Amino acid sequence: MATSVSKNVTIVFAIFLVSFLVTAESHRFSRNLSQRSLGLKKEKLSHFRFYFHDIVSGPTPTAIRIVEATRTNRTAATGFGDISMIDNPLTIGPERTSRLVGRAQGMYTSASLNEMGLLMAMNFVFVEGKYNGSTLSILGRNPVMSTVREMPVVGGSGLFRFSRGYVLASTYSFNMSNGDAVVEFNAYVLHYYHSLLTPMAKSVFKKTVLIFTVFLISFLVNVESQKFSRNLSQRSLGLRKEKLSHFRFYFHDIVSGPNATAIRIVEATRTNRTAATGFGDITMIDNPLTIGPERTSRLVGRAQGMYTSASLNEMGLLMVMNYVFVEGKYNGSTLSIMGRNPVMSTVREMPVVGGSGLFRFSRGYAQARTHTFNMSNGDAVVEFNVYVLHY
Repeated sequence: MATSVSKNVTIVFAIFLVSFLVTAESHRFSRNLSQRSLGLKKEKLSHFRFYFHDIVSGPTPTAIRIVEATRTNRTAATGFGDISMIDNPLTIGPERTSRLVGRAQGMYTSASLNEMGLLMAMNFVFVEGKYNGSTLSILGRNPVMSTVREMPVVGGSGLFRFSRGYVLASTYSFNMSNGDAVVEFNAYVLHYYHSLLTPMAKSVFKKTVLIFTVFLISFLVNVESQKFSRNLSQRSLGLRKEKLSHFRFYFHDIVSGPNATAIRIVEATRTNRTAATGFGDITMIDNPLTIGPERTSRLVGRAQGMYTSASLNEMGLLMVMNYVFVEGKYNGSTLSIMGRNPVMSTVREMPVVGGSGLFRFSRGYAQARTHTFNMSNGDAVVEFNVYVLHY
């Protein structure tokens, strides 16, 4: 009798559990997957070369200034706070009539008080061959007067899902009379291999390659200059083993006085409902990073970029910035940050989405904690602890 009751209870419970799980499944927004289920088998390193046309003049410019910040004579030379939106063509060669391989869509803004240093936030949208429709996302610092500038690749779509890497930019030509520029880009990207061929197609392809090998080699020699991508070994760039590093420094957000380093460049039109959070306001920063909390402490770098109020109901900032280091072996290297900063929380965490120099192919996170806040003038000192995986 007890056994029969036990079986009945088990059956009822099983039916209830299955029903519960089916109902619960529809309310879930996350699940675990195997990497192979998305084709994530092995990373490869690819090199892309193309030319970026920054056309600011004439009747059909592709780079348009959308914000011209109010500035003092001190910052007039760098245009600190100006924002330009771009939809620039990317071509296989430096001529504007050369074959189009994609477009650079996004924005660049002057994020340095004392030099021509741009914050670049853009997507390379490719239209060439198998990469047609795939994109690479760039977020980095562009000191335009330097011969070579390095910016991180922070992600991608299509054939560049889960990608990371860096781009090297070199000015090819600059027209002093109208401001137009052509910039050579070399992009080095770690991304997963995706096969576009079915098993049968692979077999046919292999036979075709065997038949036309001699002709193919001859052809490739002639068209090598017209290619915009190639495969590389990871060791060729020194990518051997990752290490985890911890950095600690203090971020000085100086909004008051004659030497402010955080300047509001856009004050959005708002209703009483959003007035408390400043929703839509944009502030450009070139904030010092120091070894200690005192403003006179040793400088280890600068935080260049912008933050904007992106929450209607709380003090939640979108942070888009580069840590530009000037200390020791890290001098000239950068880390790129893009994340959410709920400033009233005790600890705020934001992703490290890439880097340059010694931080090529990096990833990690930064934790921010307010050290001091001056209620009378709005100045703040924030302690940052940054954890970075890099080669």
